[in-house]
Amino acid sequence: MINNSNLRLIKDENDFFYLAASSYVGDREDQQDSFGYSLKQDQGLVVVADGMGGLESGKIASEIVVDNFINHYNDNFFSEEKIELLIEAAKRADEKVFGIKSKLGKHIKSGSTVVSIIINRKSLIWCSVGDSRAYLFRGGELVQITQDHNYHTVLLEKKNAGILSTTEYENEKSQGEALISFLGIGNLSLIDFSERPIRLNKDDKIILMSDGLYKIVKDSEIARILDNFNNVEEAIQALEMKARKNKKNSGEFRDNTTVALIKIK
Repeated sequence: MINNSNLRLIKDENDFFYLAASSYVGDREDQQDSFGYSLKQDQGLVVVADGMGGLESGKIASEIVVDNFINHYNDNFFSEEKIELLIEAAKRADEKVFGIKSKLGKHIKSGSTVVSIIINRKSLIWCSVGDSRAYLFRGGELVQITQDHNYHTVLLEKKNAGILSTTEYENEKSQGEALISFLGIGNLSLIDFSERPIRLNKDDKIILMSDGLYKIVKDSEIARILDNFNNVEEAIQALEMKARKNKKNSGEFRDNTTVALIKIK
């Protein structure tokens, strides 16, 4: 089990998958992402949380979230109801982050996203809140399996339903990154989770990430790297090199970045 918001690169494995993960500060002064995992012989939990930098105590919030998920999983990993386990962990984490107080007992406004998965032998489930993402890479194709909880998703749904015109959509799109759900909001109601487990195949890869990666490295670039590197540790390093190259070429702001990559045996 590891929970370390300042980790550089880790690797581990169990009987069913390999795991590698890395975390980088980027252009921020401190690391507000947290990462954690807990491996059993035939199953494991992996979780990435991104503390909200615009709010107070983002680092504390993300650490609380990861600790909560790991502890709840370790206390209940024998349960057959794995999806309910993750949903309950999200709700408990929301309450704990919402309840963060200063040393003087004053309520502190904090928040965090989360993306979490449990792999049980060759079966995958997930739960997410906010805009940290999970993808499945299979047969050269990268598919996002989580849904972003931001205003852009709302706008796109309205546009596709004919409620918003293309002009209205374009005018509003600049506000698209605003989160509509996060841990710490209180009385959490919007949670993304798998309706049923996904059956996994040998060599499938699952990648979890905070927005610091996908905002600077395109999905097509991520897919190409995952296709070219079978070793999870080498793939993680290649993704970081690509992020640094894109940052250098574009000059764009680079947020905290945390990536976890799993390959099925």
